[in-house]
Amino acid sequence: MSKENTRKYVFDEIHGYIILDSLMRDLVDTPPLQRLRRIKQLSQAWYVFPGAVHTRFSHSLGVMKLAERVADKLINDGIISRDDRDLLRTAALLHDVGHTPYSHALEYVFYSNYGINHEELSYMIIVEEPHIREVLSNHGLSPDEVAKIVTGAHEEPAFNNLLNSDLDVDRLDYLPRDALHTGVKYGLIDLERIIQTLTLDDEGYIAVHPKAIHAVESFYVSRLHMYRSVYYHKTITGYQLLLAAIYEMVLFEREVKSLLEPFTSLEGIRKAVREGSISVWDDFLVGGILNVILARRLGSEILRELIKAYVNRRGYKAFYNYISFKQEQGITQAEIDKLSRVSRALLARGVNAYTFRTYTESVPIISREKEVRVLSNARSLKISELGDSIIRSLPRYMEIVRIYALPALEEAIKGLV
Repeated sequence: MSKENTRKYVFDEIHGYIILDSLMRDLVDTPPLQRLRRIKQLSQAWYVFPGAVHTRFSHSLGVMKLAERVADKLINDGIISRDDRDLLRTAALLHDVGHTPYSHALEYVFYSNYGINHEELSYMIIVEEPHIREVLSNHGLSPDEVAKIVTGAHEEPAFNNLLNSDLDVDRLDYLPRDALHTGVKYGLIDLERIIQTLTLDDEGYIAVHPKAIHAVESFYVSRLHMYRSVYYHKTITGYQLLLAAIYEMVLFEREVKSLLEPFTSLEGIRKAVREGSISVWDDFLVGGILNVILARRLGSEILRELIKAYVNRRGYKAFYNYISFKQEQGITQAEIDKLSRVSRALLARGVNAYTFRTYTESVPIISREKEVRVLSNARSLKISELGDSIIRSLPRYMEIVRIYALPALEEAIKGLV
C-alpha cells in the first residue's frame, strides 16, 4: 500500500486540512480518543454562547497539527532531532485524553475528593489503557515517555515547554478556536507570525525573535480578555459549579450512586481504564443519568431541584462578583473573611449547603517561570524584561471572588454582602 493510501485528511475550521498518517490515524481510532468527540471543549459555555459546542476532539487534532508544524520548524533549524517528531505529535494529540465529562466542570470534584487532575488522568490512560498502549507499542513509542511530556515531567525541558508554557501549542489552538465558536473576537491572534518565529533558547524555554514581539503581546492581551469574558464568565462558572455540586451529591446518595458506577472513585476509574472501558465516561453518560434521576424521581428532593435548575437554565446566579488585577498572587483576607461570614450566616438560617457556593480563583496571566523569551543580541530575555514591551504593564494575576446561589436566595444573600 502506498504512503498516500495510508493517510486520512480531516478538515479543521482553524487549520484547514489536517493529514493523519498511520500513527495519528491509529491513535484517533482508539476508543479513548473517540470519547473526546463526546466531551465539549468549554463545558457549560453554551449556556451563554450557544455556538460553543465544539469538542475536545477537534481541539486535540488542532494541537497535534500545531505541534507538527513547530516540530518541523525546530527540526529544520537543527534544534531537535527528526526522531523526536512522532513523540511530540503523539503527546500533543493525547494531551487532553484524561479530561472528565464536561471538561473542567467536574475536574474540581475529582481533585477535591481524590487529589487528581486531568493531566494525571491523562498519564493514567496513556500508560495503562490497552488500546492506546497497543498503538504506541506498534509504532515504537514509549507510553511512559509520552505521558511525561503531557504532565510536564519529561527530562527534556524543551519538550515539556512545547505543551506546558505561556505560549505552548495548547494555548495557540484553544484561543482562536474558542473565540471562533463563542463569537468573541478577543481571542484572535497572529498565529502564522508566531509559528514562523517560534524557537527555543539554550535552556529549552519557548522563545521568539524580536520581529514577533507585537504578535506575542497581542497573544497575552487576547488571553487576558478571553479569561475574563469567556473562561471565567460569571454565568458559565456558575453552571460549572452547579454541575459539580450535582455530581458530588450523586456520589454521596446511595440510591443514585450506582448509576455512575464505576466512575465514583479513583479505583473505579482506574479499573475502567485498565479494562479499556473508560470511553463510555462522557457528557452523554452524565447528562443521561441526570435525566433518568428526574424521570424516575430518584434521589433526594434537593438533588432533583438542582438538576431541574441546571437543565432549565435556572441555576446559580452570582450575587457577589469581585475581580481585581494584580502583580502578586493573593486574594485579600478581607474577601476571604466575607465569604466565610456569608457561608456561616446562610447555614445558620438552615439554608442547604448545596444551594449556594462561594468561589475564589487566582488566574495566572503571565507565568514567572514559563514566560515567553525574546532572543535579542545573543541573549534570551523574558518579554516582560524588555523596556518597551507592553507586557510590563499587564497584570500577572486575575483574582476572582464570587458568591453564587439559586435565585430564590437573592434577598438573603443581598442582605449579607
